[in-house]
Amino acid sequence: MPLHLLGKKSWNVYNADNIEKVKRDEAIAQAKEEAEEQRMQEIDSARRIAILRGETPPPLEIADEAHDESEREPRHRGPARDKKKRKRAGEDDTDFEMRVAKEQKVSANEDTQIVLRKPTTEAPLLDESGHIDLFPSERPKAPKDDTKKAQAEKELAKRKKEYADNYTVRFSDAAGFKKGLESPWYSSGKAGLAVDEPLEVPSKDVWGNEDPRRKEREATRIVSNDPLAAMRQGAAKVRQVAKERKQWQEEREKEMLEMEKASVRRRPRDDPDDELEGFSLDRSEDRSKSRHRDDRVNPQPVALT
Repeated sequence: MPLHLLGKKSWNVYNADNIEKVKRDEAIAQAKEEAEEQRMQEIDSARRIAILRGETPPPLEIADEAHDESEREPRHRGPARDKKKRKRAGEDDTDFEMRVAKEQKVSANEDTQIVLRKPTTEAPLLDESGHIDLFPSERPKAPKDDTKKAQAEKELAKRKKEYADNYTVRFSDAAGFKKGLESPWYSSGKAGLAVDEPLEVPSKDVWGNEDPRRKEREATRIVSNDPLAAMRQGAAKVRQVAKERKQWQEEREKEMLEMEKASVRRRPRDDPDDELEGFSLDRSEDRSKSRHRDDRVNPQPVALT
């Protein structure tokens, strides 16, 4: 047989029509399998809900249908078969296959419809608070207490408001929140102290032992960490230095004055002969005085006759 005639045969597995038919059959089989799986899940869900409600679960229809199909299989394999579907007038292969697939899908959907037994109670699964109630008829409804509910809602609103107040800033905070406008926050402050009153320092250490000097250390730490106290301490040091410098200047001036007085006392009285004013070499008194002074110092020898 020539090879170019092989593609024309209907039984050729590599024929395009046969390949398309295989793909359609696989799609139909997958759709049937998904429909069957969905039907089984719905049946299982219905049985579980009935068991949780304490009701008798509906019977399984899968086993009965499988048993019926197993009994019908030998008859189908015999000469009595279902009527083969044929093409309609003006219908090609593609339209025919699509029509058959749709009919099979409709029949499969009809098979998946399950008529469940009507429940004996119409009570919903969810109660008023949104919780699942498996036994609604057996649980008596508690009487409503509007007073307690109103109090609970009021307490809840109050807690929410207090929580929001911690993170909310108001214009009234400048005058003191929850303290009124009569006593603003800046009226309670004292000079040199913080506005807020310091908390009481415990007198025990971390191990619970008495620590009498803890308050003193806390006060020292607060003062050392206070910038205003540091500024005042620096200003006090500046004043102390200025005072010491002034005192030293006064002492120095006093010492200089005493030294001047002492130097004046040690200086000899003024001698008019020592002054240069009116000095002259022609003065006889000066020469005679100087001669007599020399004679007293170096006497001349006298010759005896």
